[in-house]
Amino acid sequence: MKIGILGMGGIGSFIGAKLTKNYEDDDEIKIIFICRNKTKQTINNNGLSLITDDEIIKSKPYLASDNTDEIGLLDILIVATKSFSLETAIKKYQNCIKKETIIIPLQNGVNAKNIIEKNINHDNSKILEGCIYVASNIEKPGVVKHVGGPGKIFFGNNDDLDFKWVEKILINGGLNAIYTKNIKEILWKKYLFVSPLALMTTALDITFGELAEDSKYMAKLEKMMREVQKLADKFNVTLTEKDIEDSLAMLSNFPYKSKSSLQLDFECQNNKTEKDNLVDYVIKNGKKFGVKVDNYEEMNQKITAPNTVYSS
Repeated sequence: MKIGILGMGGIGSFIGAKLTKNYEDDDEIKIIFICRNKTKQTINNNGLSLITDDEIIKSKPYLASDNTDEIGLLDILIVATKSFSLETAIKKYQNCIKKETIIIPLQNGVNAKNIIEKNINHDNSKILEGCIYVASNIEKPGVVKHVGGPGKIFFGNNDDLDFKWVEKILINGGLNAIYTKNIKEILWKKYLFVSPLALMTTALDITFGELAEDSKYMAKLEKMMREVQKLADKFNVTLTEKDIEDSLAMLSNFPYKSKSSLQLDFECQNNKTEKDNLVDYVIKNGKKFGVKVDNYEEMNQKITAPNTVYSS
């Protein structure tokens, strides 16, 4: 079995390091890192290191490559690219995807499956949906640090096909993975946390801790979560009051100085960010379905006018 990990950033490296380490003596399972340039060169020469609170996990995959001929056809493809790279990445590695390839996207969003379906050249009923709760950063090529979150992976589907056996492969590979038929609800529950938090920390240039200790900020965050709640209902997903309470409480699980990936991209002045997926998606669909998202629109304006002073 060949398992490919597409995108060796913080998420892909976290997953890849664990799978590779736990399957390094297994001749039946080959772990392939799909990466390029300095990352590919470094991993092929020195392997991959994952730094955690307890240990440093060092591992080397069966292959690290961006050459589709070298990679070949994959049995499982875990897609860990940023959402803005998803369309391009799937198109580029078409030749590694067969009709039987099980695809598990782990983007921050609720529409990754739709994007993949539109950008592969054959029907594939094995495109699942998924997400991961983790904060991990690239220290340098070939070195990733786990900085927060449990690293729990949820993945699944809503049709009659059963992929419970994939869960066993991931768990045996050292991952905290859960297969579920309720993946839609879980994706929206994560979005309920990630999307408002990413927008607020980016718009106001504050850390998770600074947001959590300010009652005014927390009140605004809750209002934005309620806007996501109303939008989810239009997609036949029910987010409860407890879901909102849990999302607000989740902030305490992260270090005080934590920042969202969207915020970090803006700080680095990256040309590409996940704003379309994490912010614009809510605003566009709010207009489409007649859901008021005034708090989203207010915060969005502060991104385009970063010197604006926040007021409640």
